Amino acid sequence: FPVARQWPVVEGTFFSAQDEASYAAVAVLGKTTANALFPDESPLGKHLMVNNVLFQVIGVMDEKGASPMGQDQDDVVFVPYTTGSLRIFGQTHLRNITVAVADIDRMDEIEALIHDTLMARHGIEDFTIRNMASLIETISETQNTLTWLLGSIAAISLLVGGIGVMNIMLVSVTERTREIGIRMATGARAWNILQQFLTEAWLVSAIGGLIGVVIGIAATRIIGSLGTPIHMTLLPMALAFGCAFATGLLFGFLPARKAAHLDPVHALASE
Repeated sequence: FPVARQWPVVEGTFFSAQDEASYAAVAVLGKTTANALFPDESPLGKHLMVNNVLFQVIGVMDEKGASPMGQDQDDVVFVPYTTGSLRIFGQTHLRNITVAVADIDRMDEIEALIHDTLMARHGIEDFTIRNMASLIETISETQNTLTWLLGSIAAISLLVGGIGVMNIMLVSVTERTREIGIRMATGARAWNILQQFLTEAWLVSAIGGLIGVVIGIAATRIIGSLGTPIHMTLLPMALAFGCAFATGLLFGFLPARKAAHLDPVHALASE
């Protein structure tokens, strides 16, 4: 199972063929289950009850994360098939089989071989074969579409925000024309004026970006507390803050340039 699902054991071991043959009452836990049942200690060697059956924990799986459908794959308990069918499920037939293909180019060939084998055994087609390659391709296409959609929304939001910053700075330049004239008359150069207004523009954008990151973290924690597994990384937050910073510089340049090129005489004469 760990090989077929590419899901290694990080603590302890997975049950063996001997465990299955002897109907051993052993269990391997997913990360979520292990953290929930044994938060401050190693679960190895501990016992838990599953459907009134006592199992000993012999391993913990690596963190798998959420499935494409949003289900927590780490909230699981694995037991040997023989033990589970006899003492928990009360059935002897398999509900599903996982097959890993070493060469993805032979996927269709292996799928046809499995179909023929099951037909020969069952006599009727009372089963369904799901090709994960096709499913992954469909999910990838959906995720790409969502990525483009969310990216477009983000780009439009940045554009609107940038225009807002530019308008605010243009109004600020207009209202502070006399102040700019006084600074120029007392020795300030065009570069000093440009630098001042660029600093104000990126500062406004940086504060807005910081507020957005804080709100995003808070919303993520709230959603996570409702049971949806969410993993936060620093890269998206850094990119969001960087985009806000760049937006301030880009859209603040025109107002800053306008302020830097004001005629000191006309600026001092303004009311």
